[in-house]
Amino acid sequence: MKPLFFILRKTLKNYIKELKKKPGTLIAYIFFLLFIILVIVASFFMPQNRRTAGTPEIFGAVVTAVSLILVYFGLKNGITNGGSFFRLSDVNFVFTSPISPQKVLVYGFIKQLAQSFMIIIFFIFQIPNLKNIFPIVPFGALIIFLAVFLIMFSMSVIGVVTYSIASRSKKSRNILEKAVNILVGAVAAGYIFVLVQVKDVKQAAILYLNSSFFAYFPFIGWLKQVLLAAMYGVNIFFFINLFLIIAFIALLMYTLYRLNTDYYEDVLDATEYKEELIKNKRQGKMNGITRRNSKVKVKKVDHAFNGMGAKAIFYRQLLEYRKTGFYFINKLTLGLLAGGIIMGLFIHSKDIRNILYLSIYIQFIFFMQGKWPQELSKPYIYLIPAGSFSKVFYATLTDNLKNLVDGIVLFTAVGILFKANIIIIILCIATYVTFGSLFIYGDVLSRRLFGSAHSKQLEIFLKMILLLFLILPGLVVSIIVSIIFAAQASYLSYAILIAYNVLLSSILLLLSKGIFENLEMS
Repeated sequence: MKPLFFILRKTLKNYIKELKKKPGTLIAYIFFLLFIILVIVASFFMPQNRRTAGTPEIFGAVVTAVSLILVYFGLKNGITNGGSFFRLSDVNFVFTSPISPQKVLVYGFIKQLAQSFMIIIFFIFQIPNLKNIFPIVPFGALIIFLAVFLIMFSMSVIGVVTYSIASRSKKSRNILEKAVNILVGAVAAGYIFVLVQVKDVKQAAILYLNSSFFAYFPFIGWLKQVLLAAMYGVNIFFFINLFLIIAFIALLMYTLYRLNTDYYEDVLDATEYKEELIKNKRQGKMNGITRRNSKVKVKKVDHAFNGMGAKAIFYRQLLEYRKTGFYFINKLTLGLLAGGIIMGLFIHSKDIRNILYLSIYIQFIFFMQGKWPQELSKPYIYLIPAGSFSKVFYATLTDNLKNLVDGIVLFTAVGILFKANIIIIILCIATYVTFGSLFIYGDVLSRRLFGSAHSKQLEIFLKMILLLFLILPGLVVSIIVSIIFAAQASYLSYAILIAYNVLLSSILLLLSKGIFENLEMS
């Protein structure tokens, strides 16, 4: 193990040495660390909202539902794609070294532990929101951190083990697929049975997901009991279920360690896919990443687009949307619609603004997903005989139209569900679209200002801080006006946000237009 520990130690050492040569990046990391510490301190010491909308029953139902979804996708991913703890550099140097596969696997587990820990950083920023919604105990945040760490690490282990079994033969793969589908069908049938009796979608979901039936599910039931300690406090059942989870993960690791020493072939394809995923994320490509053996359904469509100059960018992106959906309506649109309807059914206050704020929050988290960042890696865009302003405008036009279509679909459905008037629905759509536009052009400007950051995590952090400073004035003015003009607060708050977002988006578009003038900026 000494050579492998040397690699880990040297990698960390070189990372720190590289930071010393870049004072600006080092300062950004220090600021990033201080910001995380501030959020953690606020998470533990912020006063608990005594009028929390969520109940322990709703929290338990959400935990069960999320656990089921994560385990399902973990198993499906393991059957079809597999998982990997490694990078291509490990394949080239570590796999070919005279080191036993068992020791290499331990090396992979250590690397995965570090990656799972990094994922917790994202959830740190969600703790204040959870404390505002649910009555979480003072140190419940630590329990949530621990549970998130365990489930992220375990999903990787489950993926590798499942793929190792499924890849042995086509028969094994089919048996596992049928077993997973049967379990999904059984869970869905159980909910339908409760729904027929209760005749209420929300109440049936709460009763069913909190039933003792799920307590007997391996891992899912244990994870739920651990997370419930964030609401009720630590007791003997917390430690028992925590021990069961750790023992379950250890058993999977031991099985892979002792019985399957020929796992190199199993993880090779998954490692190549992982490397491609990382590469595409660094280039701003969040979509279009497929496996070699996966079947991607792409429609063959007739088209007569003949845009010239910068317009050709827009028509090409439009054609890509048509091949994967009905123009701008695709799986993301349907997922957003389903999420909005589910939230509408479960929240107590039937106010469409709650769905609007949640959808904008989701936009803020995933603001880098879209078509326009993919253009940065295409050299021909810099050679198009058109102005840089036109290139930026047409490269981002499809993303703005996508937000418009998603907003119309989401808020029309939720507006009908909440019985909101047509003016409020239109204002919600306009607010959603203008916030999306602000996030898009804020991303363009940040890429021009910061260029290629030292790491993807630092780049995302810098962009989020920039966007927070950009949207804060509009939010503050909207809140102040809403307090002063209480009678017309609803319409005025929407109007102020829309006007501010449109004005600021236009300014950002003008400031960032030079990004396609120099290839070095990408």
